[in-house]
Amino acid sequence: MAEATNHIQSRFNSDRFDVQDISNLSLFLYENLLTVIAHCQSDQSIAAANIYSLHEGQDLEKILDHDELINASNTSGRLYLHHQRFTLVPGILFNPAHSALYLNFATEVNPERDEVVYTGIANNSIQILGAADKALLNLFDARLPEMETSHGAAHVLDYFLHQNKDLLNQEIFVHTAPNCMYVAGFKDSELMLFNRFIIHEEQALLRYLFTVLQQLAFDQSHCKISILGNLDWIHSSEENLLKYFKNIRQISPTQNIGYQKGAENLRNTQLLEAFWLQQPAV
Repeated sequence: MAEATNHIQSRFNSDRFDVQDISNLSLFLYENLLTVIAHCQSDQSIAAANIYSLHEGQDLEKILDHDELINASNTSGRLYLHHQRFTLVPGILFNPAHSALYLNFATEVNPERDEVVYTGIANNSIQILGAADKALLNLFDARLPEMETSHGAAHVLDYFLHQNKDLLNQEIFVHTAPNCMYVAGFKDSELMLFNRFIIHEEQALLRYLFTVLQQLAFDQSHCKISILGNLDWIHSSEENLLKYFKNIRQISPTQNIGYQKGAENLRNTQLLEAFWLQQPAV
């Protein structure tokens, strides 16, 4: 465990956590962060979680070799890959046989290196397609052979689409993570825009938000902007953003997942996965 401990950022265990009680895992891989969540067999509540910072290419393999949740007797889980290589396809037009073709419109797909993964959300009315590096998938598959893979946008957009009741006619939701954000724009409760941006400075954040407002023809002083997550991750603050947007606020995510007693502090990370379990498509 020493190797993995060198990279661990936070660990959260319930008071009576036992690795034998793990039903399945949810894993969220960002560019520089890995979250591993263990679900309880009885009710899918969160029993434990480990969060790792990633600095080098070798970090991930070492972590997978030593993490006690990944190497428990459980062999199933879902991996969410957060990166820029994804696209959305209307469910009515989607044909799995053409997945690579759809994704090629958004990003180059190399059949030798990439596997195309897809996940239906909102009763399969939207398919989220993403590229998954085959070598990366092999690393996870060696430990979790029954693992399923989705692009992280499926988890985020699933959350956003469950919040679109009784919205104003112009609303934007922002989900933050380290050095990146997802943005969803709704007009009269209908999804008009969804995208992901890399953010390394506040000026980039402002530039992208103003571009989104312009693209949607939203009124800067009227549009409601709700931000979920830590604003430090995108190099800003609510105080600074209020200088540019009159109707902007930081909110706590709606929660649809329970906790085993003692693991609740995972919510303090402000990561969406600490609050939201993606609903299976019907």
